[in-house]
Amino acid sequence: MSMRWVPSGSRLHWQWATWLLAGAVGSTLWLAACSSSDSASGGAAASNGGSSGAAGRPELGGTNGGGSSGAADSGLGGSLLGGAAGEPGGGVAGAAGLAGSAGAGGARTTGRDYYCDPVRGLPTNPGTAESPWRRLEELFSAGKTFTDGDIIHLRSGNHGAPVIKGALGSGSRTIEAEPGQSPVMKTLRFAAGATHWVVDGVLVSPQEADGSLTTATLVQFDDGATNNVFQNSQLRYAPDSIASTWNNAAWLANSGTAIEVIGRDNQIIGNQIRNTHVGVMVDRTPTGGATGTLVRGNSMNHFWEDAYRGKIGDCTFEYNSAVNSYAVVPAGTEGDPPHRDMFQSYSGVASLPPIDNVVLRGNVFIARQGTRYSAVPFQYNGHYTIQGISAFDGPYRNWTIENNVVMVEVGLAMSLYGMSSSKILNNTVVPDSFGTDSELRVFNQKDGTPPNDNIIRNNLAHTLNFAPEVKVAQSNNLAVSSADYTTFFVNYAAGDLHLKAGSPAINAGTSTDAPSIDADRAPRQAPFDVGAYEFGAAAP
Repeated sequence: MSMRWVPSGSRLHWQWATWLLAGAVGSTLWLAACSSSDSASGGAAASNGGSSGAAGRPELGGTNGGGSSGAADSGLGGSLLGGAAGEPGGGVAGAAGLAGSAGAGGARTTGRDYYCDPVRGLPTNPGTAESPWRRLEELFSAGKTFTDGDIIHLRSGNHGAPVIKGALGSGSRTIEAEPGQSPVMKTLRFAAGATHWVVDGVLVSPQEADGSLTTATLVQFDDGATNNVFQNSQLRYAPDSIASTWNNAAWLANSGTAIEVIGRDNQIIGNQIRNTHVGVMVDRTPTGGATGTLVRGNSMNHFWEDAYRGKIGDCTFEYNSAVNSYAVVPAGTEGDPPHRDMFQSYSGVASLPPIDNVVLRGNVFIARQGTRYSAVPFQYNGHYTIQGISAFDGPYRNWTIENNVVMVEVGLAMSLYGMSSSKILNNTVVPDSFGTDSELRVFNQKDGTPPNDNIIRNNLAHTLNFAPEVKVAQSNNLAVSSADYTTFFVNYAAGDLHLKAGSPAINAGTSTDAPSIDADRAPRQAPFDVGAYEFGAAAP
């Protein structure tokens, strides 16, 4: 199952061919590389991906996930990413990249094909398949320009630290791994003014590019970089063979933020992120920030602070996953270390606008599962475990929080402080096997102002905790005790929170305000079920 991008004016819009299973490994559409540099050679879209993994499970790649597995930390060959067999977060949800304007039948009608080969290319070459340029970094340093429909095919080797430049009013330019090739970069940056670029199927890893270790951001979208897509790629500060040996000091010295988005209307789709400090941070500035950001279908595994951060409104985080967070403690914070969250939103500056109009949909967050690194602990002094979805310092308005699955070990599993005029629907929130309680908590904001006009329905949680002052329209929420997990869920111990036959959550929901699909993106059928998954529903 896959989808493709279609240019429309100055924005990228979705045209659905089919829809990916939530959190599963999907197929990836690739436009076939042209045999010559002439745009008339065209190139129809071709399928080049793995098989589907189990819908809605954290095991996104490998044997346990049901998808095709690849070697851990393998390079990219233009095909769908694979992780270690059976390991959570091993694969990514694929998304098709735009490669030029499409004519009848999907064939390219504009653009040329160029090639970069760090092993046998030269900066003075014409950039053809037979005489390729060398590193991607050198193209932009030399001021080369590209137009709608151009594709830069990357071959195996180190492409440096490219800074992508160049504006385009509409259409798109694509930078992608050539099929069978494994291009790697130290870092990647979309400079201010870089617009309508798609980067597809690369590896960003400083250690694997040139042997260095750094805390620098791996992929950054500068303020003024707009309407770009980064997709189907791998990001890690080092491969598992190295990161698995890091102690507390090494994590602090060798990892940073994998993706930071500051420019508006950019898209982060179907990437595999590993061995990092923070996964994806969607940021804001005094004059604006990353409004319009779409973060979809990404997997996070092995990190030590926040998996996803949303610090600005008008953004969407959907169908992402995160698993395996470690208790790395910065020096000097031993008495009060920074808390960790699967998703965290915070403003920090009262003068900045409120964080409104955020969508959190279909994300699967599990504290720990599968292969874990042993050189750092999960807990610090018996606590300091990762929290779930956290929005602590409102006001927040007009959020949609639906179909999320949260399994952490602390009570603050879904903590919404100062949330108003929002919808909290069909979430499943229970502790994992190491925890005893998980709350869906809706409370006053820090100054005591109560939330107003929320709709809270069809949620399945260990504890439902709404402050007395909270004004909500609520119904059909169910609390489930630890003694009943085996009655409600298919395999609670393995992190599978799909409903089992006979579950009390089946047919216990309401269709009022509820999403029409579940966390697997399968259609719900009346009478609706409570929680993130609809029993017996089949994804399209």
